[in-house]
Amino acid sequence: MPDSWQGNTESTLRQQADSVSLYTDDKADTREIIEAQLTIKKAYPSLPAGFYDVLDDRIRANNFTIARLADAVNFVIDNCRYPTPTIAEFITFDRCIKVKTHDQMCNEGQAYPEVWDQWLPVKFPDRPKIVWVHANDVEKYKLQDYQVTTPKKQKP
Repeated sequence: MPDSWQGNTESTLRQQADSVSLYTDDKADTREIIEAQLTIKKAYPSLPAGFYDVLDDRIRANNFTIARLADAVNFVIDNCRYPTPTIAEFITFDRCIKVKTHDQMCNEGQAYPEVWDQWLPVKFPDRPKIVWVHANDVEKYKLQDYQVTTPKKQKP
């Protein structure tokens, strides 16, 4: 790959757990958080009032989007194994896809050149650098709008 890619791509050290959240919609605001809390209260009426204050703080601190909040609430209601949920069960919910950094791609590309055809460069609006996503995930999660076109090598 050209050297110019390296300056515009995320390095392994800045990457969070080699994954990216699929939630890119608007951040949840007060209205959506209250709606989520009402749904939780209907499912778990015995939770103390303080639970909702802390949950609200954690939702905001973790920059939950509207869709992620709704999915987290539904997931916990459907899958909570204890009599009552914990805040962590809601906050840790996310749908992520695996990504690779430029450094990882270069390392793998030395031994396995086909990796450049199987993983496609993608630039997410909330990420500072380009990452590579498996071609199947680009198609499955409709990430074509975020795909970066690579310059074609010219023949001598």
